[in-house]
Amino acid sequence: MKVVKIKQILLLLTSLSLVSCSLIDTQQLHDDTRPIIVISNYEQVSGCRYISELVGSEGHWYSFFFISNTELTIASINDLKNQASDVGANTIYIEKHMGFGTSVTFLGQAYDCPFS
Repeated sequence: MKVVKIKQILLLLTSLSLVSCSLIDTQQLHDDTRPIIVISNYEQVSGCRYISELVGSEGHWYSFFFISNTELTIASINDLKNQASDVGANTIYIEKHMGFGTSVTFLGQAYDCPFS
């Protein structure tokens, strides 16, 4: 009887381990993403054409145990860069950083700048 319980527990732990591996995938740059400059000084976009608002986010309540803050931040920036590339921007102005306990979110604006 105890052997069956131990096998069930081991099977459950193995299943949970495999599922958790699929949860640690973070946002990567798409293959077709253009080079994007990320800035935090609004004066740098004064001669640029505004395109759109962006929200880049990464992380979930169930995955924060497996992903470091650095990885969450990079993945959130990658999300912004992918969105900016999709709308034809070459520059992102980071307007606000919103760090939560389980995720990272950046609010930004996409621009087309002549210096890029």
